[in-house]
Amino acid sequence: MAADTNTWEQSAAFALDSQPSVERWVNNEHPGLRVPYGKGGVPASHLPDFIAVLLAGLRLLIEIKGQYGDDADLKAKAARRWTAAVTGHGGFDTWQYVVIQDPPALTRLLDELAPQNQPALALS
Repeated sequence: MAADTNTWEQSAAFALDSQPSVERWVNNEHPGLRVPYGKGGVPASHLPDFIAVLLAGLRLLIEIKGQYGDDADLKAKAARRWTAAVTGHGGFDTWQYVVIQDPPALTRLLDELAPQNQPALALS
């Protein structure tokens, strides 16, 4: 069974639009944030589908993927290294890469990451 990722991307756009925890988002086609990776020693780059900024202060790189194969795994590992490096550098907020393999999963993830679901900070 082949997934209709275009329809899934439309569902993701709707979820991002309707989720109060999302401050802003963009389809990454035009900004073109690319994550470098290598495949068999050949340099390549991965273009995640969406970039979202959440009210909780988190920036998400979102990939909508109907079928998860070897290339998707290489891209995901590279994107997770990239987000960890950018976050670890400091000054660029906290980044996370997520792969969404079924349309409702994005809404559930955004619900989990909503500010009211974050643990309260202890005041000293």
